[in-house]
Amino acid sequence: MNNKFISKINIDNFSIEDIDIGEIERIQSKLPRNGVIDLNIAERLLIFTLEGQNLCQEKITQIDRWCGYLEGLKNKAWSNAALVKAKEKGYKTAKDKEWYAAADDDYIKILNKITIAKAAKKWMENKSGYFSSWHYALKTFIRRDYLIENSTNMTVRAYNTRGAGEDFGSAIGQENDNGDFCDNGEIDWG
Repeated sequence: MNNKFISKINIDNFSIEDIDIGEIERIQSKLPRNGVIDLNIAERLLIFTLEGQNLCQEKITQIDRWCGYLEGLKNKAWSNAALVKAKEKGYKTAKDKEWYAAADDDYIKILNKITIAKAAKKWMENKSGYFSSWHYALKTFIRRDYLIENSTNMTVRAYNTRGAGEDFGSAIGQENDNGDFCDNGEIDWG
């Protein structure tokens, strides 16, 4: 295994068209479509969202490097068209050479490759954002679920543990003559 950074952004034999997005789509298919989940599912899905983000981010760095490489090829194609091809075609003015270079087939092919690379980067960024949104939603759901669970673990003195049929006052340790739990002298209804 190569532990050098260059291996992560290597573009030898790289092609946007050959980027494998199968794993990203597999992870996406595991996320709920309707938002109905329980705590156990949410905890498992948190890992998937992080994995999906990581896959996208690794590909984004490689695509960024590829875009930089294509920008160099674009400049080279434009220069070649303006300085060599336009001259061979008999164009003499700078403006005529610029127009010729802007319409050159090699230059346009590189522009199209850049457009595809930018679209791929945008797709990866959107997927990464999708996984990030789900990660946040799942964390929020889990946090809320644990808060609800913890709030029910509080000691509630009024909980009847003495058995059915006893009145509320005796269940909380208060003697109550008439069964009215409010009749302890604190509330005067008038």
